[in-house]
Amino acid sequence: MKAMITGGTGFVGTHLTKALLDSGWDVTITGRSQNSIYSGEKGFTQLVCDTTVKGDWQSEVSHMDVIINLAGKNIFTLWNKEKKKDILDSRILTTQNLIEGMKDGAVKVFLSTSASGYYGDRGNEILTESTSKGKGFLSDVCEAWETEALKAQQFDVRTVLMRFGMILGKDGGAFKKMKTPFRLGLGGNLGSGQHWMAWMHIHDLVEAVLFLINHDKASGIVNFSAPHAVRNKNFTKAVSRVLGRPAFFHVPGFILRLIMGELGDVLLGSQRMAASELERLGFKFTYADIDSAMGDLVR
Repeated sequence: MKAMITGGTGFVGTHLTKALLDSGWDVTITGRSQNSIYSGEKGFTQLVCDTTVKGDWQSEVSHMDVIINLAGKNIFTLWNKEKKKDILDSRILTTQNLIEGMKDGAVKVFLSTSASGYYGDRGNEILTESTSKGKGFLSDVCEAWETEALKAQQFDVRTVLMRFGMILGKDGGAFKKMKTPFRLGLGGNLGSGQHWMAWMHIHDLVEAVLFLINHDKASGIVNFSAPHAVRNKNFTKAVSRVLGRPAFFHVPGFILRLIMGELGDVLLGSQRMAASELERLGFKFTYADIDSAMGDLVR
């Protein structure tokens, strides 16, 4: 079996590459620089390219059984008109180019990333895959991204839209960035700490991707979140507890908005996302609650 992972040099892509190589797959990743830790391993290929630009790399798409689309500019930066355009274009253009490459090929499954940002700020509402779109820039980006990805269905490609919550791992993602300030005693709540956070352990994310690839009935929207979302204040307590450090530092909401602008509103947004579709399909989580996840991350 052959898989292509766009944005494969990132945190999630690196973990997925390892899992697929360990399972005997041939894995091709795309990235703008030759910096994968798997270079030289059997079955591994890297295409150094910009996937927002049409090119020879598209001819490789038609040889793949599975495409996993992770490519997109980092949203965690100060937004202005130019940055917003980059965030949107990096997702839309890559997806369009991938689908163009599928038209003459044998691609069976297309898994394309989206995000919990689709739902916007929803308070205490439990968010399932059938919940309506929210408001805001990220919600609009996710809707446009998903709309492009679903065009793969015209080529009889089983398409899964993976709405990621916050992904936690030892070697990347949010937890790696927050360990140092927490260990320095600078950890604490964002705003009131009452907003809900959707999260998922990287181990469960990788297992869920493999599960969906092999599940013929899996298609459409799938929330990538643990069964139990947590409020920000409870998340803070869990991190503080496992690191054995106090977390008295508090970032008032107005300060976060002042520093981060629109992104501040996103960081304070409440998303109580449920893993309804994964559970319906029969996926079993290894880390279903935040305490077990945190216990593993500091092991």
